[in-house]
This record gives sequence, C-alpha cells and structure tokens, in this order.
Amino acid sequence: MNIQQLRPASELAKKSGVKALVYGPPGTGKTPIVATAPRPVLCAIEPGLLSMKNATGVPVWEAFDEDPKKCMSKIDEFFDWAFRSPEAKQNFDTFCIDSVSQYAEIVLKVEEAGNKHGLKAYGEMARKVLGMMESIYFSQDKNWYLIAKQGIDEIDGTNTKRPYFPGKELNTKIPHLYDEIFHIDMTNIPGQPKPVVAMRTKSSFGVVARDRSGNLAEFEPPHLGQIFEKCKL
Repeated sequence: MNIQQLRPASELAKKSGVKALVYGPPGTGKTPIVATAPRPVLCAIEPGLLSMKNATGVPVWEAFDEDPKKCMSKIDEFFDWAFRSPEAKQNFDTFCIDSVSQYAEIVLKVEEAGNKHGLKAYGEMARKVLGMMESIYFSQDKNWYLIAKQGIDEIDGTNTKRPYFPGKELNTKIPHLYDEIFHIDMTNIPGQPKPVVAMRTKSSFGVVARDRSGNLAEFEPPHLGQIFEKCKL
C-alpha cells in the first residue's frame, strides 16, 4: 500500500451505487415505482404483474414458479447474470427484486424439503439469504431496489412496522446492513390537501426507516431516479 492508492471517500461513495430496501402495505405502488429508476431491470419472484401494465420500458425476468426448486434456480440465474454478465453491466443501472421477502420464503421451502429438522432449515435459509443480501450491498457501480413485505414487531413496547423476513435472524441483520430503508404508504404531508403516497426515510414512532446519506427529506416523492440522485450528492 502507498499514498497514491488512497481515494477520496466521496468518490467511493458515488461508485458503490444506492442500495434501497423498501417496504409497505399492499397496494401502495412498490412495484410500479420500478419504472422511475435509472435503466431498470426487474426480477419478479411473486406472481402477477398487473400493476406494471403501463411499464412498457421495464424488462422483466419472470422467476416465479409453483415448484420452489425451479423458482430458486431462476432466481439464482438472475443474480448470476446481474453480477457477472457484461450484458447486464452495459444495459442496466438499477436491479430490482420483487420481493426479497418472497425470495427468503422460497429458499426456506427448498431447505425445508431437504431438512427434517425445522431449525436447521431456517438456519440454512438465513445463511443463504444473508449471503446474497451482503453480495448486493457490496456490489459496485449499480443501484439495487429491493422490495420487502411489511411486518410488525413489538419493539420497546410499541407495535413497529418493519421489513418482513421469515425467522428472526434476517429481521435483525438485514435492516442493519442497508444504508437506505424506506417505508412507503399513504401519508399526510404538511401543505398537501389530502394524503399522498410518499417514502418515509427516517424512523418515527412505530415505523423503521433510515437514510444514511443524510440528503433526503423525511418524506420523499416515490421517484427512484430523483431519490438516488439526492443520495449521491
């Protein structure tokens, strides 16, 4: 190592891309927001894309299959392509997963089929999913938009909304891993005459959220391109 190898922290932060974990109740537009991301590609793990009927410019890899093993194979194929393919690197800036909660549930089904001991299946599921979430977090140059289902846990005596994953380990470790965690829902915003769909970027009473970039307002319009640009400022 020598001093010439050192690089500005600001340069490295921009190079890493934005990794956003977004959750919220059904019907709040988590999937259609993919169309607002810079050059997106979507891996659809959950069946049904009716909400994307107008998103003609979003290519989709349909990973869903009723057979969990076949579904798992398709998901692994997408991740391998996203990380390794020159084609993916050249043509897309944002990789989107709908949803990472469903991804974990598929992995669990596969592990349960191969393990008689339930706790071992949960452990293997957590190991594989956390490994993939870490690979996404440490990937360079590209943005990732990870959709999660909404769960509710009691935290410090309060029912708190949070991203949902099966088991206990992932619910603790994944939220600590990601810099950007947004909760999307209908929200009353000062100055707006009626509730609007917005991304909450900071935790509040009963809601988990985070913005480590420090550049986002407490509520942001649900436009990924604009949010990513602000995160990189």
